Amino acid sequence: MSDRRTQFRDLAEWADDSSPLYAHLCREAAEDSDILDIAATVPEGRQAPHLLLAAVHYLLARNPNHRLAEYYLSITQGARDPDEECFPAFRAFCLDHADDIRPLLRTRRTQTNAVRRSAVLYPAIAQVARAAGPLALVELGPSAGLNLLFDRYRYDYDGRVVGNSDSPITIGSSVRRGDPPLPETPPAIRSRVGLDRNPLDVTDEADRDWLRALVWPEHEERRAVLDGALTVARDDPPDLIEGDMLDDLPAVLDEIPSDIPVCVVNTLVLYQVSAELNETLTTLLEEQMAERPLHWLTGRRDLSGGESVELDWKRWSGDGVKTTHLADYEPHGAWLSWRP
Repeated sequence: MSDRRTQFRDLAEWADDSSPLYAHLCREAAEDSDILDIAATVPEGRQAPHLLLAAVHYLLARNPNHRLAEYYLSITQGARDPDEECFPAFRAFCLDHADDIRPLLRTRRTQTNAVRRSAVLYPAIAQVARAAGPLALVELGPSAGLNLLFDRYRYDYDGRVVGNSDSPITIGSSVRRGDPPLPETPPAIRSRVGLDRNPLDVTDEADRDWLRALVWPEHEERRAVLDGALTVARDDPPDLIEGDMLDDLPAVLDEIPSDIPVCVVNTLVLYQVSAELNETLTTLLEEQMAERPLHWLTGRRDLSGGESVELDWKRWSGDGVKTTHLADYEPHGAWLSWRP
């Protein structure tokens, strides 16, 4: 129980700046044995606080008349700030709905789709396409695959609007440094497929609602972008394959004709896996680069301890693998710094 208590305290500290509600609930939950007991349902290796908050958010949207909803901006316009009545309402909701919460904690995952990261992928994929031509996209760990549809969105970079002019959503991002390639129209994509152990189906109401529940209540802009992307995806869902990124990736690549340039993409999924898996995946993809036109856009946490994510471009240069640090970006895509 001490580990779960620490997880809640850590998330409370991390949430202070962006979600006063979740910061308050996590601080109180860390000291409540009944809530910690419910959170114990979460399988080992997953983040109990994130899943519990998402499960409550998911169920509360189906029970909007509960007094707890008064504190959720995602449900109640002009929601109340956390006060002395907030956690008791949360606690009561959890205890009253424990039989519905526990199955969600056992089976669901924190599979967010940070659609705003597409604002980073747009120039990165444009850079690769400039060198290689029309691409076959393969995303690792895509969840619902919304970033695979990056070319179906409109983008606004500090007033410069590019992308799909007919898109129902506009994704805003700021360029802090450099001059990223921002073509007026999206780069050509031959095909797209995602590989995930637990892909989410954008045509399934429960999966869509779970994605919404993973967005923190105060994050209205993220929720609006997600809803727009879900609308786009429902008309033409991405092709997602349930499988392992090591065991099943070779078969996915074999389905793509060997003369078509492939761009493998992962934004932030690899920080969740072991160093051994990272090394094995790197070996697999570098071997493929020597045999076919394959490019790899891979994201990793800032090794200096900062909050940003680093995006590298790896490809075969004729005498070995060449790596270019393309960009640093805010984890949700709010800004990017172009490095080349």
